[in-house]
Amino acid sequence: DYMKQKAKEQYLAGKSTLSRAAKIAHISIWEMQKYLINSGYKSEYSIKDLEEDMKQLEGLNRRIV
Repeated sequence: DYMKQKAKEQYLAGKSTLSRAAKIAHISIWEMQKYLINSGYKSEYSIKDLEEDMKQLEGLNRRIV
C-alpha cells in the first residue's frame, strides 16, 4: 500500500512520529508498528532504555503522590 510505504519512509527518516505515520497510513499505531516490524524494522530501544525510563517514571510518580 502506497500510503503505508510513504508513512514508513517518513518515520524512518525521522520526519514523523509513529503516531503521525499511522495517521498518514490511515491505520492504528499498533498496526503501524506491526507493519514496520514485518518490513524488517528493528528498534534501537533496548531493555536497558526501558528500565531507565521506568525508573524515571517511578521518580515522577513519587513526586506527584
